[in-house]
Amino acid sequence: MSGALNDYRRLWTVATAWGSARFAGWACRVTLLLALAAGMARLAGLLERSLFWRAELLFAVLWLVLMWGLLFIPVSILMNSASNARLVPRLRRRLLQVAVGGWLLLSVAVTLLTGSWAFLPLVAAAVLGMMLVSGGMRWAFLPVWLLLFGPLLFRNALPVSVVRAVTSPPGMLAGSLALLLWAVWSFSVLYPAGGDRHLDGRAQRVAGIKRFQSKETGMPYVAAWTSRFGYIPSLLRDCWERRPDAMLMHALGPAAHWSAWLAIPATVLAAGLALCLYPAVSGHPIPRPATDWLLGFSMASMNMMILFVTPAFGQQLRKTRGEQALLRLTPLAGDSALLNRRLAAGVLKGALANWGLLSASLLLLAWLIGGNGDMLLRDFALSCLSGQLAVADLLPGFARGAPSFRPQRLAGLALLGACNGALAYGLSLLGGSVWLWLMAIGVLGCALLLAWGWRSMLAAPPVFPAGPME
Repeated sequence: MSGALNDYRRLWTVATAWGSARFAGWACRVTLLLALAAGMARLAGLLERSLFWRAELLFAVLWLVLMWGLLFIPVSILMNSASNARLVPRLRRRLLQVAVGGWLLLSVAVTLLTGSWAFLPLVAAAVLGMMLVSGGMRWAFLPVWLLLFGPLLFRNALPVSVVRAVTSPPGMLAGSLALLLWAVWSFSVLYPAGGDRHLDGRAQRVAGIKRFQSKETGMPYVAAWTSRFGYIPSLLRDCWERRPDAMLMHALGPAAHWSAWLAIPATVLAAGLALCLYPAVSGHPIPRPATDWLLGFSMASMNMMILFVTPAFGQQLRKTRGEQALLRLTPLAGDSALLNRRLAAGVLKGALANWGLLSASLLLLAWLIGGNGDMLLRDFALSCLSGQLAVADLLPGFARGAPSFRPQRLAGLALLGACNGALAYGLSLLGGSVWLWLMAIGVLGCALLLAWGWRSMLAAPPVFPAGPME
């Protein structure tokens, strides 16, 4: 047994260090800090005992999702190459054991958070799908979404007989057997035992994992589909008009254009229209918990997209150095002294356009679902706060080279958001809604940060063609 535990420890250490040792270290530190903070809150009497243990379990689940789902699974699949699966003793078996153990442990932990063991098969299936997604199978995202939120969305649309049949002991047994068969298939596909089939599918699996892990290759797939509606007409018009400021931004590629995000409002509009038509087609109103969850999920996801949309400009600045150098050799590059001014204006317009596009999508979905004025105000206030955090280091980051999400910067953004929230709450005590104050603070703070970043950008050396000289 000690030999097996030693093998598990070595595989876990190698996988997490190979994936991202710095990310693993920060995940452990942040989780420990949150656990200690909850413990101090419990000692101070601010948390009840049951709430304290649920919070500690939640932190453990988040840590396990990060370490097992995002680090160990992809790297362990890469470790299990066709040659290693046959030549390295016990490697594939140990990797399978750790993967299955993590799946079971995470499923049980999430089920404990729900408070009912009846959710165990559903949660286990969702965790299994998440593992397939991290293993490079992007199609598994759809069954994960249906397994997690399908019962909540469609429970009133299903006949009572179907619901009873599914929730009866024979139905639960059949579902558990189907889950077991899916698990056996999933693990056999993710961890093949070598041979010709393993060799034939190895390249596709590695490419899928790289797409999942990459921070800079996900956008071009969306941009290639949406560019025909926005980017290509814009490029043709700007080439005809021969404007240096517009050509400067085209050198960064379609991923830095606002049309790269057209798929998001299109998806949101389709989801909103489907929800509007659902009561008329099914004859049942949308369950209130489903609409509340959808509004909360859309608000969180849109604000995260607003926050992380600005790194696309820095990524494109690093990826398109050849295009930038070619543009500098043409008359369309314009005066070199105006490069930073034009780039700052173009990046600023692109960031604000993306913010407006995502914010409008969020508000449109909330309105279609039936959100009231207070809900729309809350969503827009949080969108303003996310926009302020998104542009906080946009132009100064370009002045230094390119924006990056280092842990120090993430801590600074978290502190800035907390200060905004505290200031809005303090002003609301004097009068007015906290969301109105948060919206005003977000807009004012955004203007001040952009003015400071504009001066930093103009005072920096030319960014093109490859950023400041390294």
